[in-house]
Amino acid sequence: MKAEQRQSIRKRIPLSILVNQDLTYSKRWKVCDLSLNGARLEMSKDEISPGTPVEAVLTLREQNEYDIHRVPAYVVRSDRDGVALQFRRYEDRTYTALVNLLYG
Repeated sequence: MKAEQRQSIRKRIPLSILVNQDLTYSKRWKVCDLSLNGARLEMSKDEISPGTPVEAVLTLREQNEYDIHRVPAYVVRSDRDGVALQFRRYEDRTYTALVNLLYG
């Protein structure tokens, strides 16, 4: 796993992300900030350890409809301020929805 590198702007977005880990963990967390590469969540640092692969489930609006986007991610950092997720490869439709949300 690579170290966290910010490659795009982060923006405060009123959004929650459902974080799934295998079949053992599933919980919704408030987003502190979001980018094309990841998110920082208001999650307790004791919830999931850095290096853990997770699935981030985002509900994003596209053309006046809401759609669910499942994004593979890693927990790259956890501290008293929250937990940082780094997104891995995701679909083109997810990229478009994120760009519209962040830059639109």
